[in-house]
Amino acid sequence: MNKLDDFSIHLGRYFDNKRKYASAFILLTVFLSFIYSNSFDCDWHFDDYLNIIANPSVHISDFSWHNINDVMHGINSDRWQRPVSYFSFALNYYFGGLDVFGYHVVNLLIHILTAILLFLFIYHTLRLPLIRDRYEKHVYSIALLSSFLWAINPVHVSSITYIVQRMASMAAMFYIMTMLFYLKGRTSETLKKRILFFALAALSGVLAIGTKENAAMLPMSLFMYDLFLIQGVTKKNILKNLKYGVFAVIVVFAIGMLYIGDISTIQDDYSNRPFTMLERMMTQPRILIFYISLLLYPISSRLMLIHDITLSTSLFYPWANLPAIFAILLLLAAAFWWSRKTPFISYCIIFFFLNHLIEGSFISLELIYEHRNYLPSMLFFLPLAIITIKALQAFSAKKGMFLILNVAIISIMIIHGMTVYMQNNVYKNEISLWTDNIKKTPNLHYVRHNLAAAYFAAGRLSEAFQEGILALDAYQAANTRVKSRSYALLAEYYYAMGDHEKTLEHHTQAIKLEAGYHTSYRRIAEIMIQKNRLQEAEQWIKKGLSIKPSSYAYHAILARILLKQGFPDAAIKEARVSLSLYGNQSEPYSVISDAFKVKKDMTTAAHFQKVAEAIRLIEPTFQPAPLLIQAAS
Repeated sequence: MNKLDDFSIHLGRYFDNKRKYASAFILLTVFLSFIYSNSFDCDWHFDDYLNIIANPSVHISDFSWHNINDVMHGINSDRWQRPVSYFSFALNYYFGGLDVFGYHVVNLLIHILTAILLFLFIYHTLRLPLIRDRYEKHVYSIALLSSFLWAINPVHVSSITYIVQRMASMAAMFYIMTMLFYLKGRTSETLKKRILFFALAALSGVLAIGTKENAAMLPMSLFMYDLFLIQGVTKKNILKNLKYGVFAVIVVFAIGMLYIGDISTIQDDYSNRPFTMLERMMTQPRILIFYISLLLYPISSRLMLIHDITLSTSLFYPWANLPAIFAILLLLAAAFWWSRKTPFISYCIIFFFLNHLIEGSFISLELIYEHRNYLPSMLFFLPLAIITIKALQAFSAKKGMFLILNVAIISIMIIHGMTVYMQNNVYKNEISLWTDNIKKTPNLHYVRHNLAAAYFAAGRLSEAFQEGILALDAYQAANTRVKSRSYALLAEYYYAMGDHEKTLEHHTQAIKLEAGYHTSYRRIAEIMIQKNRLQEAEQWIKKGLSIKPSSYAYHAILARILLKQGFPDAAIKEARVSLSLYGNQSEPYSVISDAFKVKKDMTTAAHFQKVAEAIRLIEPTFQPAPLLIQAAS
């Protein structure tokens, strides 16, 4: 073969690969855009309020270092907290304010890009020397089908349509990007390319970890990937790489400590949970098995934001505990046992459980959320894709069976697409979300409470009151922390009705159940101001500030109290503190204006009044009331 022929063959392969890539990218983009086309007007939900709407640090007007540093601290954190996630929200706010459309567009673009990266990662992995002989004829089909099945799975709606869960999807995007760059670096033939790809892998790895904590397992995923799929699992390779495995564990632990800070706070956090650390860890095996079943059978009736799951109080209650533990151990044992024969399938199993480890372990988080599957399930459908493609190959000569299999695959994709579309409609607004959740979990306190809050925000006060009472009666209301929220919500109902005595009674009850529930202190202070009991108002708002000293709203209220007490200079000082925490609010400027009127400086007063009026025109129309700080996070 001469050089011209050799060049022609390589050129043909190059353009053939480009066409394959383009086809995959277009198919994924078009189908995902279609099934998520009704998500762009879905409203804010749940943790969106705390993380975006009521979080002044992401409401930036310029890119000064002061603003960027505030963004990186998340929600009043003393250290950087998920800085990449919050910076992305800040960018959305800068370009589009609180219009949900822009946030949804970014979320969908992240999902599409993640699906494409996943396709590329699987495609190139299947061509590794260790396994390419097994899959070489079907690399493209397997990669496309497995990435397609993952991308259209309805379980991921909560990671895409629920705006704040961009944290989960974007972390996964950078995670799989890191693995793809690492793969390219390990297989590059020139030093220059290796350095480039490893540098890109390091950068995207940092971005993944800076997006969400569950990306901390990345070093272990890379270590296992290299051992299983590049080197091969042999006794010699295990011993040779042992030191790298230990290093990966140390890095994971270091990343965890960077996020957690003081490890003793983990146990303290359980004081606000209706379960102990041991109960959480015993419940997780059943949750993992449930996640597997949900990914395989994601019909609408099984999908919801808040799931109702029986708590495991011992290894024998409920009875499914031991079978779940046994099933997981069996899957992991099989993965290691068959690691030389089927390394990629073995790695897929390990990848799923490994990346559930952080959110499914001893850390004091809520028990179960669907969005936690976004990253761990990225390779979940690869074994199914391999089985499907091999079945199509086996029945290729039997037209009847071949047709049935193709129809079945297309039907599954259509059904999944329709389910995604239906779930997007569930997320249209808070009332539709929580009404749907109540139909599926009628006894959960969180869900009743949040529907009551949604009714209240919509002005449907009688329905809000009824749901608030039902929330107190729900069996999970035994958790004093979340029960206090429902007392506060009912207090807000009475406040709207003008019954200040009932308002004070219910907010006081909320404080008894949770002394740290600062929003009740704020409302009580506001009532004391209306009653002209200024000394009591000052005491209440200072209690709130002792719990939440960084609250710009509380400093503004204190400034108003000080002005009413006849201390204009102190009021100005406190108003300036409020503005230093968040400058885009009118109330402190109004206080400063009124203070200068007291001081007979009408020129300065007029100036600050104009500033207050100008800001009032651009202030967000939605101001979350205390009751909208919802029960769960």
